[in-house]
Amino acid sequence: MAISRSQVPKSVSNPSLYAKAKAKAKSKFDVYPSAYANAYMVKEYKKMGGKYKGKKKAAGGAIKKFNAGGSVMVQGRGCGAMMESKRKKTKVPKS
Repeated sequence: MAISRSQVPKSVSNPSLYAKAKAKAKSKFDVYPSAYANAYMVKEYKKMGGKYKGKKKAAGGAIKKFNAGGSVMVQGRGCGAMMESKRKKTKVPKS
């Protein structure tokens, strides 16, 4: 069963390989589409040598970098007394 180009995402560089991976996922899982089946399909597509077109997303999301310096803020969480060594120390950026 061949998949038409309209059912294949534009970001896929090898539609025939994508169709094989999709067929393999459909045969393995009872419910398709599902999150597990789609993750399996992407994993198999990449294992077969498939690639995706487009820009790569940044790993880790947006991380705010601190300038050199700043101060260390000590937070005490919980109720009652807390040992000084167990307090959470976080770095606060310079303003």
